[in-house]
Amino acid sequence: MKRILWAGLLILSFNSFAFLEDDEARKKINDLQNQLNSLKTEKLVNLEAQITDLQQVLQGGSLQQFNNKINEIFDDLAKLRGDVEVLQFGLQSFEDRQKLNYQDIESRFEKLEQQLELLQEQPKKQQDVIQDNPKELDQDPINNVDQNVVQAVQNDINQELLDEEKVSSTSQTKKNVVENKLPPLIDEEQAMNMFNDAEGLMRSTKYKEAFELFDRFITTYPKSQRLVEAKKNIGFIQFALKNYNASLKTYEKLIQNHPDHELMPEILYGKANTEIQLTRITKAKQTLRKIIKDYPNASIIESAKKRLKALESIKL
Repeated sequence: MKRILWAGLLILSFNSFAFLEDDEARKKINDLQNQLNSLKTEKLVNLEAQITDLQQVLQGGSLQQFNNKINEIFDDLAKLRGDVEVLQFGLQSFEDRQKLNYQDIESRFEKLEQQLELLQEQPKKQQDVIQDNPKELDQDPINNVDQNVVQAVQNDINQELLDEEKVSSTSQTKKNVVENKLPPLIDEEQAMNMFNDAEGLMRSTKYKEAFELFDRFITTYPKSQRLVEAKKNIGFIQFALKNYNASLKTYEKLIQNHPDHELMPEILYGKANTEIQLTRITKAKQTLRKIIKDYPNASIIESAKKRLKALESIKL
């Protein structure tokens, strides 16, 4: 809102500047026009006086005096013509400069109006629950050499996220084709419809819409068998949106409230990845070790071992 007010004040200031410049331009043009009129009037008076003298010479003077008067008149006419040309050139130059100034001001107004429209059309901030907080105070101290290892692991996590999005997108496409060939189930529950819609949005990387639908699913169906899976997906969406602190809190609540759930290996793996992004390397190692120890047959066990091996090379 402050940015929009500043933009409005800036436009008003430009308007005031334009009005001021316009008044000065009119004043300058009027001054030049008055000088031109004054010059014409003065020279005409002089010419009339010279013509009167010339008539007197014709009546009683010599031919030499007549020629001298004619030459004086020609000289004055030439000087008058030169003065008029100088004034006209100055007037034309000033008008050209004013046109350029008007064009520049108009261009600035257009840019300001575009910026103001962009400010007014900016979407609202995401909900506080998925906003990322500033720096964490409990991050592990890491030297420059180890920071390269952390960056490599973080890049590996991001690549996994991209690969998972590609696979999910392909799987969702195949799923849609199959579903289109099958008749809809008459007794399909609304809860499953909502969950599947949210999951489809997530697989299509429409994370904000998926978050809102999963959140509505959790509120509407708190006793659903897929409640934990919905919350795990919310943690994943927060991670994908780089809201690492919110993601970590989601995973920690799941671990606390559903310690024996079948999805716990994936929840712990998501928590470890989030801790790595927050450079909480010690805690990430502990989480990965827990997966390897408690869930040796989990589908993500090899990924957990690989990630732990990379973190073990970091000296804290």
